[in-house]
Amino acid sequence: MPLVMLIDDNEIDLFLNKKFLEVAHISNNVISFSHAEKALQYLTQQKDNLYELPDIILLDIQMPEMNGFEFLEKFNAFSDKVKRKTSVIMLSSTIDPIDIKRAKDYSFLIDILTKPLNPPVLKEILKKELKLNAA
Repeated sequence: MPLVMLIDDNEIDLFLNKKFLEVAHISNNVISFSHAEKALQYLTQQKDNLYELPDIILLDIQMPEMNGFEFLEKFNAFSDKVKRKTSVIMLSSTIDPIDIKRAKDYSFLIDILTKPLNPPVLKEILKKELKLNAA
């Protein structure tokens, strides 16, 4: 199962998304961060250890201190090896056309999904992106 990183300032969303991932048999290997800075610290510590890097990051757009796009800017500075290993899906309660346009600047960003997370939609994306087996 893939290693999934959740980044969201809302603890309830973190809890629910983790449960969705587990119940939908997408992943039971989930690490969660309520602050984007802490997630970046983790990624920095693990950047040379591909097995500890997430396969996918589910990233909230609207967060205080560091929003999703600010996180993407910092993530973009990581090596190509890290960016090839880890794909990003952004999550938002509203899909703004401006956000969609901005997102196209990042090759590692594979989609923007609306909250709440829809496990069947996510599963289809991950099957395609990570070559997951149908569960």
